[in-house]
Amino acid sequence: MDFLVNFLLASTWLERFSDSFLSPSYNLRVIYLGVSSLGLAAGICGCFLLFRKRSLLSDTVGHSTLPGVAFAFLLVAQFGAGGKSFIALMLGALVTGWLSVRSVQWIQQKTPAREDAALAIPLSAYYALGIVFLSIIQSLGLKGSSGLEYYLYGMVASMVASEAQLLLVVAIIALIIVFLFFKELNCLSFDESFVSAQGLPHRWLDEVLMATCLAVTIVGLQAVGLLLMMALFIIPPATARLWTNSMAGTLAVAGFVGTFGAFSGAVASSTIRNLPAGASIIMAMSLLFIGSMLFGHRKGWLIKKIRLTKLERRLTEKQFLRGLFDSLESQQQVRLLSGLEFSRDLAHVAVPMDRFLAKRAWSARKQERVGAQLAKKGLLTLAPDLTVRLTDTGLEHAIKTAKTHRLLELYLLEHAEVARANVHQYVERIEEVTTPEIVKDLHTLFASRLEKELIPAEPHS
Repeated sequence: MDFLVNFLLASTWLERFSDSFLSPSYNLRVIYLGVSSLGLAAGICGCFLLFRKRSLLSDTVGHSTLPGVAFAFLLVAQFGAGGKSFIALMLGALVTGWLSVRSVQWIQQKTPAREDAALAIPLSAYYALGIVFLSIIQSLGLKGSSGLEYYLYGMVASMVASEAQLLLVVAIIALIIVFLFFKELNCLSFDESFVSAQGLPHRWLDEVLMATCLAVTIVGLQAVGLLLMMALFIIPPATARLWTNSMAGTLAVAGFVGTFGAFSGAVASSTIRNLPAGASIIMAMSLLFIGSMLFGHRKGWLIKKIRLTKLERRLTEKQFLRGLFDSLESQQQVRLLSGLEFSRDLAHVAVPMDRFLAKRAWSARKQERVGAQLAKKGLLTLAPDLTVRLTDTGLEHAIKTAKTHRLLELYLLEHAEVARANVHQYVERIEEVTTPEIVKDLHTLFASRLEKELIPAEPHS
């Protein structure tokens, strides 16, 4: 019986999902267009706020629109126009939102208050004023006042075609502004003094950016509400930073996250009953952020962990080969690879692992694991008695590894003036970031020395 109930519930859910996603009604298509446009615009504009360290400004503006909405409702209702006029409410929100931006700028310029205080003071003051206006509206019992709370939490279901078209127009305008002034806005985001020194109107550019962000905030109030509007500006660019370091790439990824997150959240809200659309949109974006935090190409935790594991493996393999090479060189009591004295046949000698890894303080398990890795790559043979013997390929790798290590030591001693006692431990760290280009430069720098011997002696010995 329980199985049948669960099956019927799943079938009903799949049917609603099919109706919402595969064959949406006209109203759903309007909603999807509106929220997707809002997510795109907020994601792109949020990138510039993030780089200018103004992400919380969107929160201040969002909360500051409440008294504008409430006062506009009171004003319109006073003249008998029905109160809930979309244009009037948006104009009221625009006025107080613009005043909040000016308030933040004035506090920063005229007082010693820090940036967080300059953002928090207008947010608290304007929001408190909005609560006062809402209380007055409720006490008066004005017609149509029951829907004002939607501007707090959002009400996507009430979106009409004109509102969706307005969101689309704002998104297109934001894209045009970013396209036309990308270079200037990019410079402004990282170095405002440079933009000023180049003679560019940095104050005008800042005003254009703030006006665009303000417009996106105002038109998005009904979709997600002023309490959640901040998340639309913060989550997409923060997610994008986990995938790329370029500004253009950040804008592209943030726009995608904003659009896809808003669309998928709206689909989820229309599929699952009693799921608020604004909250589901933010949750969808949050899931994208969590996934990027784990798997992001640039800074994802899991990806960084995998890269670190691979790096540690490469370093331990190099240390193993270099230790084996040094042991063979010492064991034969000749300078290996110095002129014509060296015969590669002498290097194919079995050496116990604990002899050349004693200074590493590696556990027996780690020694066997690294030896097995190198044996699997065909660089050496590993005997049951834990002795290793280099193959021809392994010998060439060992020579290359030892040569790079000793050239780095020579560079630190002769050019960086590092103390002889510390040079070895510094090289161990530098090898983590040594690239083929660096190795090539080292060969060029010590070309005269390498003409006499294929590999220099251990310089710090």
